[in-house]
Amino acid sequence: MSFRDNFTGFWNVWKHGIITRDYSLLDEIHPDRIRSAEEWFRREDRLGKELGKGSLWERVQKENWTVESAVLKSSADFRTGKL
Repeated sequence: MSFRDNFTGFWNVWKHGIITRDYSLLDEIHPDRIRSAEEWFRREDRLGKELGKGSLWERVQKENWTVESAVLKSSADFRTGKL
């Protein structure tokens, strides 16, 4: 089964509005949650600098890529894992 076939049904549930997000409930459960992509990027940039890894921009430059810095498992194992 391809990635596309596997996730088509899942994404269509969200695409057609069958499931909706209850943001007020999310705020009750996780009051300090990340609310936007911008907030996540700023947080990751700050954390990287605090840990001595450099800014987010520096970490995504090709010359700084390593297996240890991979974000996705498929990147870490060079897409050799089994589904």
